[in-house]
Amino acid sequence: MKRIRIKDIAAKAGVSTGTVDRVLHQRGDVSGKAREKVKAAMEELGYERNLIASTLAYNRTLTMAVLLPYPDTDEYWLEIHQGIQRARNSLQHFGLELNILNFELANPRHFAECANQLLSEPPAAFLFAPLFQLEGMDLARRLQAQDIPYVMINTRLVEANALCYVGQDAYQAGFLGARLLHTLLPPGKQPLILHLEQQVDNAPHLLAKAHGFRAYFGQTDIAITTLTEEIKVFDQPLSLLEQWDLINKRHDHIGAVFVSNSRAHLLANALTDHQRSLPPIVGYDPIPANLAALQQGHLQFLINQHPKAQGYLGASTLSDYLLRQATIPPDKLLPLDIVVRENMAYLGNLDILVGVI
Repeated sequence: MKRIRIKDIAAKAGVSTGTVDRVLHQRGDVSGKAREKVKAAMEELGYERNLIASTLAYNRTLTMAVLLPYPDTDEYWLEIHQGIQRARNSLQHFGLELNILNFELANPRHFAECANQLLSEPPAAFLFAPLFQLEGMDLARRLQAQDIPYVMINTRLVEANALCYVGQDAYQAGFLGARLLHTLLPPGKQPLILHLEQQVDNAPHLLAKAHGFRAYFGQTDIAITTLTEEIKVFDQPLSLLEQWDLINKRHDHIGAVFVSNSRAHLLANALTDHQRSLPPIVGYDPIPANLAALQQGHLQFLINQHPKAQGYLGASTLSDYLLRQATIPPDKLLPLDIVVRENMAYLGNLDILVGVI
């Protein structure tokens, strides 16, 4: 097979060899028109670039920026970091480095500040969890303007033009949560969506789950009105209980509770530790604290969002694109696994399959 050279691509595209080099190595300023000409010429000539060999031969390093909440925020984010670290260990041999920066979970301003810091020296690619709608979209627009490929994990911004989203379908996850809760709902009672979160209105993943949840109970053959409440101070049991009491005063017919994130154990533990009546609860994520509450019968169902797999697949998907020019699907959706006491012991199987442990 004939070896295709940079000057062959340049001649085909009608541009200089320097322009082709800048497109291949994603550096310097290249107009959108020229970039498209080069890409079209490469495709027509059947050029397949081996970026792994290129980075090693020229002793170059590609940088992937990673923007996530601090790993010590809670066990959920710790597991996402563990998945990314597993990918990082395998990628460093191919001239790909991860520049990881962490932001405060409930602080959109800090998210934006960290994004600015990572973009001060534009990376080859960007991996982030867009937990805040406004700030996440602003970052997405900036990445697109700079032609930096990016992958989103945990949260999907529908309006963004990401290379790929890795995570669950949040709407379907909420719909499934409602189906599970319906099996626990006493006759004549109402289901409650409970957000243990500080800024729900700016959290697209939580809003999508709530939308799916309400859609299930809004079906004509069910037609049960759902209740929605927020508790913004949830890390102190007594404060959480005070807010819970106020919620129960506002609503007389709460029959079961759907906690929209990984903090279901906080409600279950606060109620049981203070000998309060415990409603059926459905939540997310088999993190250790939730599993302990599940084992004790304080939670009835957990939906596994596979945080370790999200981290691993997010980083490895971007590396496949950068190093192998692989065709990436717009979504890599993880399964909606239901966790109960009877299958708790088998949770590591998916991690083994995707190689994150």
